[in-house]
Amino acid sequence: MADAPRLWAHEVAQGLLILGLLVWLGVGAGLSHPATWMIAGLGAFQVMVVVTLRSSASTLLQKLRLATAYLVGLALFSAPRIVVPALGLTSRDALLLELDRALWGETPAVLLAPYARPWLTELMSACYLSYHLYFHGALAYALLQPLEKGRRLFEWMFTALPAGIAGYLLVPAMGPLKALAGSFEAPLVGGPITALNDWVVRSGSAVYDVFPSLHVLMTCVILDHDRREHPLRFQWMLPVGVGLLVSTVYLRYHYAIDLLAGFFWFMGARLWWSWLAVRRLRASGS
Repeated sequence: MADAPRLWAHEVAQGLLILGLLVWLGVGAGLSHPATWMIAGLGAFQVMVVVTLRSSASTLLQKLRLATAYLVGLALFSAPRIVVPALGLTSRDALLLELDRALWGETPAVLLAPYARPWLTELMSACYLSYHLYFHGALAYALLQPLEKGRRLFEWMFTALPAGIAGYLLVPAMGPLKALAGSFEAPLVGGPITALNDWVVRSGSAVYDVFPSLHVLMTCVILDHDRREHPLRFQWMLPVGVGLLVSTVYLRYHYAIDLLAGFFWFMGARLWWSWLAVRRLRASGS
């Protein structure tokens, strides 16, 4: 528990995003706007938890502190739904489509449409749903591990996540399924897994949640963690992760440029995390 009094990296990352949103909303929407108050409330909640728990020597309370980061992360993920309209931001689907067409001639969602089959849609929907099992399951398992081991995953994931959400806000877009509905001759047809996936997406969508792809960013983050900490889980999830990435364009949720951005976001976060680890190592040895 030697490092409990300090702020953890993910708390700083989440706090910076909240602060940035407060300033942006205060200037762009006004201090009295409901969106501003909602983000301010989220920030106050985070500060209250950190101030109350950071100095506790209780492992249980420190795990509660980690669980709070999960709740704050989910709230931040949903923020674009209210922040983008509050700021009057314009959807950038046209820009993302233009980039896809410049690179590949057409966005893959349209290119793959003629090859859609009910069995393939079921398979792709299962792959897409696996993200939720992997993301939430890995975090739940981490809370059952010794504190330091679990904290490594939480810090890694929740420092990367705010960077991805910042992308949602800087380049708000809805994705090919909504923005390019007229480009598809028929909707995708599947079975019960497809129906379940559609319900999950519609219920949990942040609406403007395309660029960068968090499915790419966060899947890479967890795979990177599992490669070191849980090799067996890494071996099982690697092929599933590949199917997951393909599903994002097959199911018409993402432009290909979103996937590239998600990967570059991951590489940037990985370089920063490596630098932070070296800095901590040097500090502990001094």
